[in-house]
Amino acid sequence: MTKHNTRRRFIKTVGATGIAGLAGCSQDGQAQDRNTGGDSGETSGTTAGSTGAKTTTIKFWHAMGGDLGAFIDTLASEFQQQADGIELEATKKGSYRETLNATTSAVQSGNPPAIAQIFEIGTQLAIDSGVFTPVEDIIPKDAVNFDDYLDSVLNYYRIDGKLHSMPFNSSNAIFYYNKNAFEEAGLDPENPPTSYEGVMDAAKTLTDAGVVDKGTTWPNHSWFVEQWFAEQNQTLVNNGNGRNGRATKANFESEASKNIFEWWTDLYNEGQYLNPGIEAWSEAQQAFLTQKTGMLGYSTSSIAPMAKGAKKNGFELGTMQLPTPNGKRQGVVIGGASLWTPASLSAEKKKAAGEFIAWLTKPEQQKRWHTNTGYFPVNKRAISQLEDEGFYEENPDFRTAIDQLRATKDSPATRGALMGTFTKVRTIVEEGYVSMIQDSSTNVEDALGSIDSQVEEVLKSYNQKVS
Repeated sequence: MTKHNTRRRFIKTVGATGIAGLAGCSQDGQAQDRNTGGDSGETSGTTAGSTGAKTTTIKFWHAMGGDLGAFIDTLASEFQQQADGIELEATKKGSYRETLNATTSAVQSGNPPAIAQIFEIGTQLAIDSGVFTPVEDIIPKDAVNFDDYLDSVLNYYRIDGKLHSMPFNSSNAIFYYNKNAFEEAGLDPENPPTSYEGVMDAAKTLTDAGVVDKGTTWPNHSWFVEQWFAEQNQTLVNNGNGRNGRATKANFESEASKNIFEWWTDLYNEGQYLNPGIEAWSEAQQAFLTQKTGMLGYSTSSIAPMAKGAKKNGFELGTMQLPTPNGKRQGVVIGGASLWTPASLSAEKKKAAGEFIAWLTKPEQQKRWHTNTGYFPVNKRAISQLEDEGFYEENPDFRTAIDQLRATKDSPATRGALMGTFTKVRTIVEEGYVSMIQDSSTNVEDALGSIDSQVEEVLKSYNQKVS
């Protein structure tokens, strides 16, 4: 069978159930859609004109709505003004899932965008589709110095030594806390907890003082579990987290996993964890902003809107690094999305796409993106410039994510897992937690054994389709 036919077969067999059937969006995609006007599913965009005699028109499909979508439109227009002969059409295609679906469909019809924004857990699926070209092959050699980029971010998308896509909107998980509630309960608002044990103690102190109903909350989302695996240097799946070969075994019966779920269920049983529901980002955020809880696990992508929300609700926001067992840290896994380019584009369009991607990740653009959202800059020079300008001294909540990222040690665990069926795995993990707290006959150990079995079954099914 030819390579072309192999790709077509993959999109037809896996695409129908794996791409078009993806069940969940990335954590910060949901958070940002809510904070900036929601995801209506309608498309909108802007066309940036060209000043060159010969024009190359390229399309950029993204998943950002509201203020973020408007900001991308602005960036597209600004790029055109300094570009020579490039016309850029930036269009919102819906959620991350819908953007990936639309892109693969457009590849099949022969009219793909030049750039597509794909969420991080779609990486293996995008590679398996065979329709994208590694981004490092299209970016002009003199346009970027990859040494200027955060290794902990590039490493997620660098597989077998090749950078397949360019990180753009990257985030990790942190905890937000209510400084006023901490102070009222007798806790030090400048010294938040760093460990699982510390969060439990602080939660009990807050509720005992009557300043909140529950100590903490966060969406029941596997993304947090993945972060806590990484912090304990535990891979989610075998074969180097799926980076040395296709994942076939899961590690949810590991000690690291037991640490997470025993603490999480203990918080619930002690009345200290408000369970907002599976992937319930809005509900968790509202519980925190309306001061029903004193702490919130969330994405760094929402620092700017969260600070505004806290001020509106009459309290001062604080941020702290993700709590870990005994406060020991290995590092976090990035979330968010990256930019991919289809291989079927003409050489002219690939060149234009490379120029835009390089421009978009330069310090000037990354500084603005970071300070207006909370997504961290993927370019180290942007961070250095903001430090020199005193931004982090005036806005310490933004520094938390940077410090946490800088402290991350490179390992298969912190590089993140690669699975073509990642969205199904997340659903299994999330439903597994529900069984732990709602079914009295199911204990943590039994539930983790069930999660392992279910994950390995979907891995086997997927691997058979792409073999």
